[in-house]
Amino acid sequence: MDCFVRQEILTGRPARHGGLDYARLRKEGVFPGEVLDFSVSTNPFPPCPEIAEAMSGAALTRYPDSSSGELRSALAELHAVAPESVLVTNGLAQAIFLCAFAFADRGKNVLTASPTFGEYRSASEFAGADVLDVPAREEDGFAFPLEDVEDRIRTVRPSLAWVCSPNNPTGTLPLKEELLRLLSACDGTGTLLALDEAYVNFAPPGSSALPLMRPGLLLLRSMTKDYGLTGLRLGYIMGDPRLVGLLASLQPPWSVNACAQAAGLAALRARGYYEAQWAGLRSLASGLARDLAEAGFPPLPSAGNFLLFRAGDSERLQAFLWKRRILVRDCSSFGLPGYVRVGVKSGDENRRLVECLAAYRKEAS
Repeated sequence: MDCFVRQEILTGRPARHGGLDYARLRKEGVFPGEVLDFSVSTNPFPPCPEIAEAMSGAALTRYPDSSSGELRSALAELHAVAPESVLVTNGLAQAIFLCAFAFADRGKNVLTASPTFGEYRSASEFAGADVLDVPAREEDGFAFPLEDVEDRIRTVRPSLAWVCSPNNPTGTLPLKEELLRLLSACDGTGTLLALDEAYVNFAPPGSSALPLMRPGLLLLRSMTKDYGLTGLRLGYIMGDPRLVGLLASLQPPWSVNACAQAAGLAALRARGYYEAQWAGLRSLASGLARDLAEAGFPPLPSAGNFLLFRAGDSERLQAFLWKRRILVRDCSSFGLPGYVRVGVKSGDENRRLVECLAAYRKEAS
């Protein structure tokens, strides 16, 4: 049957992500628990015990609070903002699509500072916008291309600009002074800046742009990553109440299920538990960076809980590691062929990765 289909659905390209390919696992007879998955960058440690208890008490026979009112209020208190400035979402992916469909459209331009998370482009193109990438330079260590981004904002005047801080996959963290200049350029052109801080709790304390909050800035956060709630999907947006209200009107009802809301509240109550994990991950990241360099794969400096390094033949390396049931992220889809990104995991797991990389280097030579 012929029926109308939105043109962008026919031409749009879904973003590629890390994570387990469950169809492949079933085909090869591999259980998910057998795989050391370094292709994702989430908190690898166990959630606090209170989360399971909170989820067990969630009401499964009633619709959840569509506004996630308790969780929204708890997040507002944590960040010292009004509850009307917070929108809880079904993971950060929903937050990105809501922003794209609210603030981009056919005939509009959207800007991304690349290489970066592919969902920005995908969501913006599905919304009908033309996407302009402003690339960081490899020879500069993929430092945030502030002057180029400023110039494009002033000349192209995009309706929406995406920046990831720390940036996925490079780990670069724009300085506060750079963000102030960027916000000034956006203010002058009516451009809304969507700043993705999915990894900011893994960065050095004080890295968030929350103190810079103003009407033209939206901050996107991921409780999925921070609190190790990957299977539940939980994120949120902070910004001007008027803009947050517009996003809320676009969000499908009951987007955040009762278990996720209960888990989010329990996680916030146990914030000290997680702050200790984040500090531990920063230490593990430093150790893994040192060990990778000693194994012949020196990574770029990173403010996130992941490391990017040049691998040469990344497909060959992936195949070598997969035989040992280790999964890493080939960064070709980021426009970085020959590069691999690895998330930071526990000390024993990191050592296993480094041992296999050293064996690969020895075999390749």
